[in-house]
Amino acid sequence: MSGQTRHTDAGHAASPESADAVNYGKVIGVGVGSLMIFALSIWWAVTIWHGAMDDAQAKAGRAKAFDTTRTEIGIVDQVPFSSDKRLPKWRQDRKMQLERYGWVDKTKGVVRIPIQAAMDKVAGGAMPAGAPQ
Repeated sequence: MSGQTRHTDAGHAASPESADAVNYGKVIGVGVGSLMIFALSIWWAVTIWHGAMDDAQAKAGRAKAFDTTRTEIGIVDQVPFSSDKRLPKWRQDRKMQLERYGWVDKTKGVVRIPIQAAMDKVAGGAMPAGAPQ
């Protein structure tokens, strides 16, 4: 069966190997043509976009450059990262809460103990009231 030839519609004999052959010239031609159409489409879209921007600027004027040095725009507080000093204070406050005794809720009698002391107590087997056994 592998040595047989088959006949095409035109009556020409074709070997089984040539029936599966790929015409690379056509494949490359379709690829290049597709890329050219894509490039022309991009050029056309950019041309339309620039025209629309020019029309908008002609009607409303050129947009004002954004001022990035202002710390407040409208009601929004936009503190630049380089001048924002809130994070170190926030970290210091949280560190103090982890390292000192204090009240969480005085009316309910809930206290805060230093994290190291809490870890030592739990490691020693002590569990807070209400914790699963």
